[in-house]
Amino acid sequence: MLESLMLGSWLILGVYSLWFFFKAKTFQPLTLDNLALTWKLHKQHTGCTASRIHSLLTKNNEIVGFKCNCGHEFLQKRLITQKVHK
Repeated sequence: MLESLMLGSWLILGVYSLWFFFKAKTFQPLTLDNLALTWKLHKQHTGCTASRIHSLLTKNNEIVGFKCNCGHEFLQKRLITQKVHK
């Protein structure tokens, strides 16, 4: 019984570690230049006719994305294990 409990614990730890390193994401703050460029690219690729961004999406008082008038929502994310771009 103890062997199966230990095997299960190691299996759970391994699965959690894989998830943490390869899937877990956090928000990456956007600069105003990156925000403008991303919105322009959205308009070009989707044919969006909106004249302005509907709202800015913030997290911890930093801009992490936007919501367009057409309904498109963009959030800048990065893997937890990646370095923060400044």
